[in-house]
Amino acid sequence: MRAPVLYDVRIGHLRATPVRRSFEHRSHLWLVDLDDVAAGELGLPRWLAGQARFEAADHVGDPDRSIKQNVVAFAAEHGVDDVARVLMLAHPRAGAGRASHVFNPLSTHWCYRADGSPACVVAEVHNTYGERHAYLLHPDEAGRAEVDKEFYVSPFLTVAGRYRMSVASPGERVRVAVELHQDGERVFSAWVSGTGRPATAARVAALALRRPLPALKGSALIRWHGLRLWARRLPITPRQTGNRVATSSPAARLAALVTEVLGDLPLRIRAWDGSEAGPAGAPTVVIRDRRALRRLLWDPDELGLARAYVAGELDVDGDLADGLSRVWALVRARPPRLPGWRDRLRWARAALRLGVVGPRPAPPEAEAVLAGEKHTTHRDSDAIKYHYDQSNDLYAALLDEHMAYSCAYFRQDPALEDGDYDITDAQRDKLELVCRKLGLQPGMRLLDVGCGWGSLILYAAEHHGVHATGVTISAQQRDHVEKLVAERGLADRVTVRLQDYRDVPVPVEGRYDAVASIEMSEHVGQEQYRVYAATLHRLVRPGGRVLVQAMSHPSAPGGGAFIERYVAPDMHMRPTWDTVAMLSAPGLELRDVESLREHYDWTVSAWARRLEERWDEIVGLVGVAGARIWRLYLAGGGLTFREGRMGVDQVLLVRPTDDGGSGMPPTRAGWAL
Repeated sequence: MRAPVLYDVRIGHLRATPVRRSFEHRSHLWLVDLDDVAAGELGLPRWLAGQARFEAADHVGDPDRSIKQNVVAFAAEHGVDDVARVLMLAHPRAGAGRASHVFNPLSTHWCYRADGSPACVVAEVHNTYGERHAYLLHPDEAGRAEVDKEFYVSPFLTVAGRYRMSVASPGERVRVAVELHQDGERVFSAWVSGTGRPATAARVAALALRRPLPALKGSALIRWHGLRLWARRLPITPRQTGNRVATSSPAARLAALVTEVLGDLPLRIRAWDGSEAGPAGAPTVVIRDRRALRRLLWDPDELGLARAYVAGELDVDGDLADGLSRVWALVRARPPRLPGWRDRLRWARAALRLGVVGPRPAPPEAEAVLAGEKHTTHRDSDAIKYHYDQSNDLYAALLDEHMAYSCAYFRQDPALEDGDYDITDAQRDKLELVCRKLGLQPGMRLLDVGCGWGSLILYAAEHHGVHATGVTISAQQRDHVEKLVAERGLADRVTVRLQDYRDVPVPVEGRYDAVASIEMSEHVGQEQYRVYAATLHRLVRPGGRVLVQAMSHPSAPGGGAFIERYVAPDMHMRPTWDTVAMLSAPGLELRDVESLREHYDWTVSAWARRLEERWDEIVGLVGVAGARIWRLYLAGGGLTFREGRMGVDQVLLVRPTDDGGSGMPPTRAGWAL
């Protein structure tokens, strides 16, 4: 029988001890599909619609949401996150305005999965003090379930014992029964049992005339029953405060909002008051301060989340990368919709109840603030200083022995290695691969544009006998390289200059034999990329090779609000095919492209492990906020490469001679490791 259904029922209560007393009365209950309730589609004419008013304020959860949304959120809070359909057995609110009334000693919610199989039952208990509490049940095949009593219902019963419930799925007949057992004996029973018929307009009208206020009769009988027990001098258990339903907690309200936006709740939530909601075992988002939510009110996007995380107002207890992955999976499956005015009004009311409305909080001090026009030499210098001049000691703690801050080259998945092959080996192999692709031979001259801490120029000079020049606009990087050059006795073969790439001249000896630029092009900017490409072409001799290793992003050139404000301001990535087109435009010829996407995931994972292993040291170098920026950056960065939302490629080009010669070998065998 399809809902809505009207059940003609008998409702009974029995107290077994210490005084035996019972009552039973006739009534009727509705079985409704909560999707129909939310849509206002119970099939009644307008003049009868008031006989089937089911309001969220009368049931479990947030009154600003639908009953179904609250039931689904409650189930998810208790680990059942696949509820698709909910049937509710309950009295509707009867009467009009302030004279209206509803009382449901027990509202029963049968929850089903999308395939129709039972997921759980939510039994919602109300007392006569206006309080309510919900229990999540997992009935057996006969509909039987047990749960500990947690809620004050009657002044003549303690908050102790165990409920035995019968909640078989409703059909032509319905029966719901509850027994309370304390100290090994049954002390109380309640039941509802009856036969159902479709809720046609004629039947609803007839019952409205015969029983205009069905819930009121039940409420009155319960109170009369209580007075008779009081007259018999039964001991009274004082009512404790704080019995309000758990789903009105801050965590549950937030869980309901997240579920509405994302369609599911992938993470557990712990609010500032200690309340929790969400699936057990999932990473837990810890909201330490209401200010985190205020940031999201002003910036309901990645920027608001990033600021709250950097400020320490929001944290993740568990695997941060796993948490980010769960959220992103939901966003892919169901992109968040723009809220309508009704949603915004409801969310505003929720924000007021949570106490998070207020002025826009100031950004954390760690946020980058750059002045001037993008990608001028002055602003580019400031952008590089923000990220790369934090501390040479910081990068020494995070990176490998080569101080290579770019994607490594792993000869195989590190998960399959025996443990002897680590990030230092993979970075060495990357440097060797670059040198082989460039065809370096002793005596050749190499230019590294954006040389970082000198890993390539030092390696190429020591292992391939070249004369290497590196340029950087980071003074700390320049100082680090000069120190290593002196320590290793390479002053006759390695030169490093504090110089913008646009200002690099052609040496008096002539153009360079090879030019490399490893993950520097991302800092050039879209506006200057043609200048960058023309510079590489200008500085390499005919027949010389150019290798550019560059990250790519198809939809967020800057990497997103967090990266743009806290990691690499003014960064600009482009799809690989755009990079190739721009590099080729001045006259360079494309010869090879190799994707290293998975390698970057493995690289970032190694950096993240070092961050956690040396957390206290790194906090001492850059502060708690700085260390948190790195933690979020590495967790999110590795995930974007793992899931294919970003890429990284080595692009090998050559400047042909006037007669078209390239000097390239016929196969890639010459640079295979």
